[in-house]
Order: sequence, then structure tokens, then C-alpha cells
Amino acid sequence: MSDLIDDFYSARNLLYLGAYPQALAALSTLPPTNETELKSLQYRAHLSLGNKAQVLREIPPTTSNATLQALRSLALQDATQLEDLLTADNLQSPTFTVIAAHTLLAAGQRDEALRLLDMHPRNLECTTLTVAIYLGMDRLDLAQKLVARVRGWAEDAPVAQLAEAWTALVEGGQRYNEAYYVFMELAQASAVDTARLYCALAVSKMHLGQYDEATSHLQSALEADPNDPDTLANLVVCNSLTQSSEARARYLEQLAQVAPNHPFLRDLQQADARFDDALAAMSK
Repeated sequence: MSDLIDDFYSARNLLYLGAYPQALAALSTLPPTNETELKSLQYRAHLSLGNKAQVLREIPPTTSNATLQALRSLALQDATQLEDLLTADNLQSPTFTVIAAHTLLAAGQRDEALRLLDMHPRNLECTTLTVAIYLGMDRLDLAQKLVARVRGWAEDAPVAQLAEAWTALVEGGQRYNEAYYVFMELAQASAVDTARLYCALAVSKMHLGQYDEATSHLQSALEADPNDPDTLANLVVCNSLTQSSEARARYLEQLAQVAPNHPFLRDLQQADARFDDALAAMSK
């Protein structure tokens, strides 16, 4: 796995685990030998922390750097700005490709994002993002095949372990326990407490029907980030499963305030609409 390790390896792992302030701290100690990679990771951490205005302020619209242009597009959630950037030269860069893929995903252009990611089959972030997309498409079979391939050349990499744990959660059964222990080991090995990891631990416990432990992990996630949208969404689910209607309503309202376009809310609205349609049809 030595060929995967570079100056940015530790900072990237922190970014993947949701430890954004720690990633920024790690990046601040690195020399600017690869300024584009350094700035791209810094700006991605800032975007994850909600510092969109800072990113747009520091990357001028006139920049000639394609990766930074792609970051502006990501910050603006505007995939149309990518149209002139998706050249063969720019797509040779895995960093540019990942940022472009994230922007396309935000715009609902999943197939185009997959096409770009497929250009870098031995880049960890490209393959891991591809696994996440496959799982979102309910294509567990494709995710399993890709995870098995990655295991052959990057088994010990934290991001590869994350992809395997995500896949285990979808596989179910005894794999729920395996996913839980992978997330726990990652948290212990990295020595960081992040909402992302606590949330993953909670999801594993919810699948196992261990709601008290799931709630405890979600409360820890809230302490790490009181407005983390995924934590709030999972608190809505957990309190629904435990029939805690008052808490469910409170977290649902908070989620709508901090992330009104969250996929969970979108799915909930669509389910409500289908229910209303069915009810209307039955009353005729």
C-alpha cells in the first residue's frame, strides 16, 4: 500500500472520517510542494464546515486553475460551470475528477459522475465514491465487486475500510456487527470523535435493534456537531423506531432548518405525497 501514501495521506484520512478541523490543522503543517492538492483539500474541509463564503472569496472566478474552478462549481452547486472544464487533460487528475463528480452528483447527474470516476480505477477516493453511488442505486452486487477489488491493493487504508463497512451495512445479517467494529476501530485508530463516525456506529446499532446504544452514539454525534444533518436525520429515524414522537418532531424541525434539501426530507415528502395520493384514490 506504500504507493498510496503521500504527504497528504493523513490529512485525507481525517477528511474522510469527518474530522475537518483536524484535517485543516494537519494541512497547515505541510509545505506547499503541491499547492493545488493542498488548497483543494483545505477548501473541501472548509466546505464541509459550512464555510462556503470563504471558499468563494478566496477562489476568484477568473482563476485559471481547473481544480479550483471545479471547487467553485462545487461550492455554488452549479454543474453548468463544469461544462468547459471536462477536458481530457483535466480529467487526468484524480483530484479534479473527484471534485467534478461530487458537483455532478449534487446536480443529479449520477451516470456522468460514474463515467468520470471510472477513469481512475486505482484511486482510492474515486473507487470509494463509486461504491457509495452503487449503494445509493441499490446495486449491492456492483459495490461488493468493487470493494473486493479494492481489498486486493488497499485493504488497510481507512477509506477502503469505510467503503467495506458501508457495504456490510447494506448486506445485513451478521455483517451489521462487522460494520460496527470497523467503524469503532477507525474511531479508535484515528483518535478523533466525529459526527460521521458516531452516526455510522448508531446506524449499525439501529440495524441490530439496539436502540439505546444507537441513541447514545447519536447524542455523542450531536455533541461533536449539533447541526450535523445526517445525525439529525438518524435521530428522527431512531425516535420513530422507539415511538418517541415528541423527540422525533423536534429533530425533524431542526433538520428542516439546517438542511432543507436533505435527501431524507425529500424522501419523506415523497412518501407523504404517495400516501396522500393513495388515500385520495381509496376515498373515490
